[in-house]
Amino acid sequence: MEWFGILKILEIEHRNSRGELIWRDSNIHNILHNDGEEFILRAAFTGGPISDIIPDNYYLGLDNRTTVSLDDSMSDLIGEPTGNGYQRQPVASSGDFSMNFESSHFIATSPIVAFQATTSSWGPVANLFFTDQIDNSGFLISTAELASPLTLTTGDNVTMRIGMKLRECS
Repeated sequence: MEWFGILKILEIEHRNSRGELIWRDSNIHNILHNDGEEFILRAAFTGGPISDIIPDNYYLGLDNRTTVSLDDSMSDLIGEPTGNGYQRQPVASSGDFSMNFESSHFIATSPIVAFQATTSSWGPVANLFFTDQIDNSGFLISTAELASPLTLTTGDNVTMRIGMKLRECS
């Protein structure tokens, strides 16, 4: 069976400034980058009991790469918005993820994460990426490609929840 990586967007919604649903999708699989594989193995097997490998926060970001590759790293991000309300969204490594046992596998589920265009439009963005740093100094762990690019106008928001598994993300 093909393995779809570690992250899956469980649900994602794009709403306009009036709260009306523009677009919704769910169960979007990802690619686990070589950087992500290295990060996970280092965290599990070389970090030791007092490790500085695990960050205080992980970050979700959006970019507009037209192709996503196993070899992508943070330097390969293209078109990540700047300003106008966009910022990478933190998810704390100590407590923000809930752990559940579902369908014979453990899953770590994030809280709802929101991106918003507050002062002007931004986008298009075609990918959600997962990293361990707020800047481009970290590991590009994984990327999920959206079904269609998103552009947010002032007041629009995108909300999502992600799930993490070490088994097929079905």
